[in-house]
Amino acid sequence: MVKREYIADIEKVLKERKKPIELLNVILGFLDFKSVEIKIYNLLLKTSLTIKQIEKQLNLSERTIRKYIKRLDQEGFIIKKVKEGKRLKYLYTATPVQKAWEKVKDKIQRILDEITKVLETKHALF
Repeated sequence: MVKREYIADIEKVLKERKKPIELLNVILGFLDFKSVEIKIYNLLLKTSLTIKQIEKQLNLSERTIRKYIKRLDQEGFIIKKVKEGKRLKYLYTATPVQKAWEKVKDKIQRILDEITKVLETKHALF
């Protein structure tokens, strides 16, 4: 998807009344989430997985998955819990779509606030 088409894609998903997750996926793309990050989030919505399990399902390297999991964790889109076994490991789960939507709304609002500041500053100069 080309950046300028995201608004049209969002409008299309709304018009076709698709599932909320489909709308969230388009908006995440608009917010510069990589397609792999979106795939991981969607995968973790279905079930909790370890890094190794994600690696097998998506056929990606452990290092790549850890990179994307880190961002999803920093953005608040996943929950990690310690799983006990022969050795400790993390089990990752996606935050529910509603909670993810709240995070997205906050991020969009911060962007809009920054745009407003810039426009008000520029307006004052003219």
